[in-house]
Amino acid sequence: MKLFNWIFVFLFCWAPLFGNQLDQKEIVSRITSNLMCTCGCPHLIGQCGDECGVAPQLVSKIEQMMASGQKEDEIYLAFEEEFGASVLAVPKPEGFNLLAWILPFAGLLAGVILIFVVIKKLKPNETPGAEEKKNVQIDTRYRALLERELSE
Repeated sequence: MKLFNWIFVFLFCWAPLFGNQLDQKEIVSRITSNLMCTCGCPHLIGQCGDECGVAPQLVSKIEQMMASGQKEDEIYLAFEEEFGASVLAVPKPEGFNLLAWILPFAGLLAGVILIFVVIKKLKPNETPGAEEKKNVQIDTRYRALLERELSE
């Protein structure tokens, strides 16, 4: 029974540590799906077509950097230093790039508010009987005026 407990502890405590390790191809695939191709096309490195001569060179460069022991963040920094911030598929949420993260949501919120304001202004505020009540008040006022002038 003790052996079963030790096996249980090993499987549920230590096994997840060994199962989460990604191989080099998966890491390279993830990196190439987060970097833009530098050939001038609007594609990611991993999605750039076969006619592109730059993407395979960039993939081999990433593989060499991985083989030399560089981590994923170091590779992103190296590419950003070499090609500029435009090589990153998603801008970093810092500084001026923060606007690229905030403005779409702010624009959506402003649009929703604008739609509600326009709908509220287009919707009639009066109830159906309110116009008749106004006419009755006008009539009684004129009747009083008429009666006063007629009595003179």
